Amino acid sequence: MGKWGYKPFENDTAADFSGDLDEAHESERLGLLWAALSAVAASDGHVDAGRAEVAIAAAAVVARGFPDGEQFQSAVCGPMQSIPPVSSDFVTLAVRAVNRLLDGDNDLSDDWSGEPEGEHWNGNLRRLGRILSGEQEDSPEGLW
Repeated sequence: MGKWGYKPFENDTAADFSGDLDEAHESERLGLLWAALSAVAASDGHVDAGRAEVAIAAAAVVARGFPDGEQFQSAVCGPMQSIPPVSSDFVTLAVRAVNRLLDGDNDLSDDWSGEPEGEHWNGNLRRLGRILSGEQEDSPEGLW
């Protein structure tokens, strides 16, 4: 796993997914997001790092239009092409995927638990879930 930070697009897999979104025809982009989120949200077993990283990136893309959603975007590795507006079903699926990664068995939680920035990764993922759920927070400092 090539990672250089704890934010959604700060790993090779998410950066590649971003490139896939940009290369896809605009009419196919929502399908790619849906597939990425579904692969984790519908999983009952262990989620490998690659699927988890792509799902987190997809959830960050869904958060683009939310208040404070810009903090999960990347000017370097995030998708540059337009993404059609997402429906409430996408938001629900993104929340389920994020919660699944926070509460379920997955490689990323295992990997980050031993890292010095593990708490930052976990806090960032929790904040993404809260923003997608429409929860407002008074202070982001409490998450770190």
